[in-house]
Amino acid sequence: MNKQLLDKLKDTSILLAWIAGLILISSLCWVLSKPLRTELLRRSINNALTQTGSPRQLGAALAHDAVGSGFDRLGSWYNLDNGEKAVVFSIIADGIFLPCTAIVNASGKVVNLIPLSSSGEKILNRISPGIIQLYVRRIEYGLSEAGL
Repeated sequence: MNKQLLDKLKDTSILLAWIAGLILISSLCWVLSKPLRTELLRRSINNALTQTGSPRQLGAALAHDAVGSGFDRLGSWYNLDNGEKAVVFSIIADGIFLPCTAIVNASGKVVNLIPLSSSGEKILNRISPGIIQLYVRRIEYGLSEAGL
């Protein structure tokens, strides 16, 4: 074989090995830092709920196994002190990302939607009720499918 071809193949292999290594390391960091990220998110959301005047506070995060396959893609799920559940997610409408918390009662119905940003109430009022209802139905359907 041609020496130039072997040198080029060797250089390409080294580059691909570096890229694969970086992807592997970043994936491990992402997976292993999930408990820390979940706790920091819980603290941040509890501060936002306190500022909005909500008496509710998020408790422990639901375990990934309890949530079920694909169900956690809706957002981050937490237990509340009174047996209710809360999901932290973003509503996306008209290019706007609005972080919200949906409070779900024991029967699996969304009872309250709380915007988490300072201007969230104004933005939430501008979003179409049909889009909000779409998110509410998705949360309720996900809960019923997971059997929670």
